[in-house]
Amino acid sequence: MKTKLNQSKLKLAIVSAMLVGSAGFSTAGYAATDTATMAVSTAVSMSCTIAAGAMTFASYDPTDAADNDATATITSTCTLGGGAVITLGQGNNPDLESSDTTPLRQMADGTNRLKYHLYGDTDRNGVFGNTEATGQNVTGTGSAVTTTVHGKIVGSENAGTPAGTYADGVLVTLTY
Repeated sequence: MKTKLNQSKLKLAIVSAMLVGSAGFSTAGYAATDTATMAVSTAVSMSCTIAAGAMTFASYDPTDAADNDATATITSTCTLGGGAVITLGQGNNPDLESSDTTPLRQMADGTNRLKYHLYGDTDRNGVFGNTEATGQNVTGTGSAVTTTVHGKIVGSENAGTPAGTYADGVLVTLTY
């Protein structure tokens, strides 16, 4: 049996099949959407670092009435807006009457002592101590902030001090 192929019907069938088949590839017309919001958060914690420079006095003449002054720099970096307090300990050789509020610091050369004082102001009036009230407040900027420590060996105060090389170590604390 012979079937006669009608070309126009064949073309119509092919075009129809293409249209129906391509409808499955195009999902834009049939797609649905839904949205959600993803929460993103963190907490910025207060953080600080500190570095203390050395204080080196010029040679001290115990017979000279002039004070011997020196300075040192403490560099702190704290989180922007954060508050901190820098305090200075009594040193490794404190006088027997020394306290955190009123430190009476001494440099040592063996058993010999040389009194000195540390201040938080250029006038050398405010003792730089080891309490919140006698420390120096720092507000974090996110960058390095310098705090100057002003030192003084009072002229003629240590008149009986023998010659030698005197030194001390003072603990610097940054509380935040």
